[in-house]
Amino acid sequence: MKKKRILFLLLLFHLFVHAQTVAVHGRVRNDKGEPLPGATVTVKGVKASAVTNPEGEFSIEAPPQGTIIVTIVGYAADEEKIAGRTTLLIVLHQKAAELNDVVVVGYGTQKRADLTGAVVAVTGTEMNKRIATDPMQLLQGKLSGLSVTQGSGEAGNEGLVLRIRGLGTNSSAGSNPLIIVDGLPGSLSSLDPQNIESVTLLKDAASAAIYGTRAANGVILVTTKQGTSGKMQLSYDYNIGLTRPSALPDNLVYNSAQYMVLWDSAANHSGYPNKFTQAQIDLYSNPSRDRHLYPDYNWLHEIMRTVTTQTHHLGFTGGRNGTTYNIGLGYVDQPDIMLGFSFKKYNLQFNLNSKITDAITFGSSLTLNYGKRLYASRGSQDQFLSTLSQSPMYGPILPDGSGRYVNSVFPNVQTPNKNPVAIAQNALVKDKDYFVQSSLFLNVRLFKGLEWKTSGGFNFEYENIYDFKPVINQYNWFAGPKDLPERTLDVNGQGLTETDNNTIYPVGYTQLTYIHSIREHNLKVLAGTQAEYNRSQSLVGSRNTPFSNNITRELNAGPAGSQLASGTSAEWSLRSYYGRLNYDYKERYLLEANARYDASSRFPPGNRWGLFPSVSAGWVLSKEKFLEEVNWLTNLKVRGSWGKLGNQNISNYPYQDVYTSANAYNTNTSYAYPFSGSNLNSGVAQNALADPKIKWETTRIIDVGADITVSNKLNLTFDWYNKLTYDILYKPAIPGYIGLASPTINNGRMRNRGFEASAQYSDKIGPVRYSVGGNIQVNRNTLVKFGAPQITTNNTINIEGYPFGSFYMYQYAGIFQSADEIAKAPVQPYSPQPGYLRFRDIDGNDTINANDRMIVSGVFPKFEYSFNTSASYKYFDLTIFFYGSYGQKQYAGGWGIQPFNQGSPPPKSYLNAWTPQNHSTTTPLIYITGQGNASSNIGTASTFYLKDASFLRIKNVQLGYTLPASMAKHVAMSSLRIYLAGDNLVTFTKFPGLDPERAVGNGNVRFVVHPQNQVFSFGVKAVF
Repeated sequence: MKKKRILFLLLLFHLFVHAQTVAVHGRVRNDKGEPLPGATVTVKGVKASAVTNPEGEFSIEAPPQGTIIVTIVGYAADEEKIAGRTTLLIVLHQKAAELNDVVVVGYGTQKRADLTGAVVAVTGTEMNKRIATDPMQLLQGKLSGLSVTQGSGEAGNEGLVLRIRGLGTNSSAGSNPLIIVDGLPGSLSSLDPQNIESVTLLKDAASAAIYGTRAANGVILVTTKQGTSGKMQLSYDYNIGLTRPSALPDNLVYNSAQYMVLWDSAANHSGYPNKFTQAQIDLYSNPSRDRHLYPDYNWLHEIMRTVTTQTHHLGFTGGRNGTTYNIGLGYVDQPDIMLGFSFKKYNLQFNLNSKITDAITFGSSLTLNYGKRLYASRGSQDQFLSTLSQSPMYGPILPDGSGRYVNSVFPNVQTPNKNPVAIAQNALVKDKDYFVQSSLFLNVRLFKGLEWKTSGGFNFEYENIYDFKPVINQYNWFAGPKDLPERTLDVNGQGLTETDNNTIYPVGYTQLTYIHSIREHNLKVLAGTQAEYNRSQSLVGSRNTPFSNNITRELNAGPAGSQLASGTSAEWSLRSYYGRLNYDYKERYLLEANARYDASSRFPPGNRWGLFPSVSAGWVLSKEKFLEEVNWLTNLKVRGSWGKLGNQNISNYPYQDVYTSANAYNTNTSYAYPFSGSNLNSGVAQNALADPKIKWETTRIIDVGADITVSNKLNLTFDWYNKLTYDILYKPAIPGYIGLASPTINNGRMRNRGFEASAQYSDKIGPVRYSVGGNIQVNRNTLVKFGAPQITTNNTINIEGYPFGSFYMYQYAGIFQSADEIAKAPVQPYSPQPGYLRFRDIDGNDTINANDRMIVSGVFPKFEYSFNTSASYKYFDLTIFFYGSYGQKQYAGGWGIQPFNQGSPPPKSYLNAWTPQNHSTTTPLIYITGQGNASSNIGTASTFYLKDASFLRIKNVQLGYTLPASMAKHVAMSSLRIYLAGDNLVTFTKFPGLDPERAVGNGNVRFVVHPQNQVFSFGVKAVF
């Protein structure tokens, strides 16, 4: 009877509980408005659960005043009070340092908790908070240890440089990292950023050694988006941006009368006879002058412009019955801010995965990319400098309305540079690039714990470069209709040159993976073999004399007497064996060993094979009993690694003696020898020495790090490393009297030591969620062994004990104010006069010569850093991203800082230049660059031109709004997000030039470069 009463009471309680619940329907989205299928939904205190469908929707019974808990791997759990509602929208945010709790590593994946190497990752969602046409731009500041610098804002040719833990080597093998896309070597720039799922950076030998010969400069692993099971989902991303120069030189003299007066003063100081007459100056200084005929013309306003850039992405994903697919179509229309330049890119990504049986899985990936770029044959930098070289006294086109192009105004005074408007409108190179990457894989589970995976694919690239150089006449500014042209436009030669380049690069590997656990001992073993082959070809045809007209632009239309053809091909191959062993005990004590055994055809037979091992270990202290009671410490892991990596990325077969029948300086001249009498016979000659015993360039890395998580809110990562590259492959300087080019040899050592730290904190205050974080990286580069010091330019040197390419120059000590001061000073070069620069006597012998040059720090930054912050409130979200660098200097010479460089307007600072009446202590007397002793003295490489290039840049700000799900339904969408964004908004710097970012790791650049783009954009992301 008692049992019956208990059962009756339980039944009543059950009925009571269910009588107090309601059906709650909801949608789960990420912070980009994308649905999150597979999220687990529970009710706090009640045993009820649900899983979101492919649209991120769920339905669950819950008390009206209960709390919904939503969790999914890779995102911070969210608790939402029901408060009587029956419809909920729940937005989840990614955890600060997690990527689905699984990280892509070489030839597989690993749980983040099991990593013992220096590995960092970023999701495609995080990357795409910015908008860029090249995915490499989006990695800037996102991965500690990776330095991304942009050398230019030129459309489709941004000059992006990736460096992992500093400059790895001074050899021709280069310091570029290896890029792996979906398991095979590939191209990151050829991808649409919206197609990227994740990017992983392998920084130390423990993580990268499995790539052996290719990994000395680090490895970047890119995973593209895979399909999601369920009905097809369609997404569309659109962005339109107003793009303008982030900076322009606004400190130049564009007043023509001032320009002419300053020119005459400079000509006097430079001993240059050609000057403007007073009558000519009066034409421009007369207040009532015809300003159309006698202008104050700013050429930058003609060449630089504001343009509209667009990106489109159409995505399809879905699947059923074990087969999933993901298709992405991308289009970029990117006019350049500089007249005449542009870039367009079309991209297709198609990924297919199919579970054939419970034991067999098949997958494929296809990337198709087509790019079309227009540019001047000498590049945007030359076009920019040509623009700066024009005087303000005339415009690009004659003022008579004839449309003819201008050469000069007073030709006997200056020798002008080429007309950049004429170049932009008539003489552009068309560069079409076709790229294909395709791969297939088959994964077979042979039995429990053992899997066999085979993958193969290829890269194919075809490029056509069409360079027609027309005959364009240029005239004097005051020319009449009957006047003859002064000269033809300088278009880097004449005629037509057409180039076809193609590369085929097949790669294949097969591997076995075995996983086994015995109680608390876990073992994972991987072993495989890989083969790579690369063949490239180039064919060039040209007719290098003027065509009869500028309309018929075909090779056959040119003069046959000047036709030339040339072609070449090259090939190399790699054969490899690799393996990895992972062991852990209780997921507390971790051990990993990697090895790769590579053979490269680029080395002599006796030295082709190289072994590249690594070992790493980790200790998860937070799982020890003595830390179990420390509740706020979610995770604490220390780790260390040691290993060796290789570099074989040199020219093909430099160990061989090569003989040629063509002169190195004139490919049309054959070698001829008088073997008998006076008759000449064709022959060959050796042009370069060769070392038949060269071997691998090797990098050894030691890394110690720690990963810490506090209260599931704060993630910290620290790494210290010591990276030594030895047996460096490079060509040493040899005496000219040897008569042959230097060989490639193994010699030299370079060390990079550094420290990296990153932090990310996420939490919420009421309904506001926020996240703040950042990273910092410090690297010290040193040439340990090099040989005799090598002065590489007039202002840099390679010498043991200092960074590679250190600044080497005279030390600026002020401006001479009087002849008496010159007489009392140490003997200076170039017969100084008052107003010249004074240099410091370093060796104390009272004479300034080459021995008084000194090494100056600053070629590399002391540290780079970035930080970010984000917040969301209901349907609004805001992200801000900062990027900066500290401690680097930039040698800023040439146009924009030195006066009258090829006629360029001088900086306005020269309005206050030194004169006998104005004893300036900051600006020397004015001169014409390249003319006389004044230019030799003031233009000499010295710390006068060495500028602090530290900076902090607001790289991106984005404000978004996600339409409520109930409203999105009315427009047939599952989600809709709109946003406003700004890129390169503000730069805080003392650097007087255009772009201090270019100086990061490359301190010897011009004062002015093609500026980066400042973009104000509007975007839409719709999911159907």
